[in-house]
Amino acid sequence: MRIDLHVHTSRYSTCGRSTPEEMLARAAELGIRALVFTEHNLIWPEDEQAALQAAYPAVRLYRGIEVTSAKGDDFLVYGITDHTLLASGMEDAEIITRAHAHGGAVVLAHPYRYSPEAPEVLDRLPVDGIEVLSTNIYNYAHLPAVALAHRLHLPATAASDGHHVSMLGLYAMDTDVLPADERELAELVRAGEMRVCVDEARITAENRALSAEIPEILNLMQRGLSDGEIRERLSIYVNLTVIQGLRAGKNVLRPTRAALPLPQVCARTPA
Repeated sequence: MRIDLHVHTSRYSTCGRSTPEEMLARAAELGIRALVFTEHNLIWPEDEQAALQAAYPAVRLYRGIEVTSAKGDDFLVYGITDHTLLASGMEDAEIITRAHAHGGAVVLAHPYRYSPEAPEVLDRLPVDGIEVLSTNIYNYAHLPAVALAHRLHLPATAASDGHHVSMLGLYAMDTDVLPADERELAELVRAGEMRVCVDEARITAENRALSAEIPEILNLMQRGLSDGEIRERLSIYVNLTVIQGLRAGKNVLRPTRAALPLPQVCARTPA
């Protein structure tokens, strides 16, 4: 059963471009059995989750959170539903320690996206997994992320990091049994027994579309446009990470199955 561990919506993430209803409806169409709403620095209210779950029973909905630390690192936390425990601006160690003290699981989100270095806290205070594939992990960050997971002997995870319905299903995980609640979700993440899923055909098509836009992006850079101005002129395949990566001369295509040095890779997202 397919689960997406990292999803944002327009209701509670300013960068979200699809509503929670649109996300759940599209997930059902794709055969994704579960979504985890991991809004930035916010845990969904329980009553709102319950209302959405009742309206979209085909897709199991869980609450998580993506917390940004004082150093700018992003951590996905599962199993915590008390909105008072975690907040933006905490130190890396405090996020990990608090989450673990209350039964949560912590995954480092999109490492190497903003920095060539991994958070130093990981060598003395391990997390429960490393996200190695998402729509915000491009080729320049993917292989270092995999190497980090291997070095720390941690499970590797994949997720859409979806901000728009078009991102759902590109990367996800497969599990034999869906968790009953957020506590069991945290246990599942810690166990590291899920299988990484990559929709190679769709990613290849998106890479082709992005490649066609790269000359125009470089042209707009030469004309002096800011990253934000460039983003507004181009398609959904171009985000700020792509633009900033190109400015730095990085490979901003998304990893496909062929680039994935991981065991237990499952088939593409079912139609």
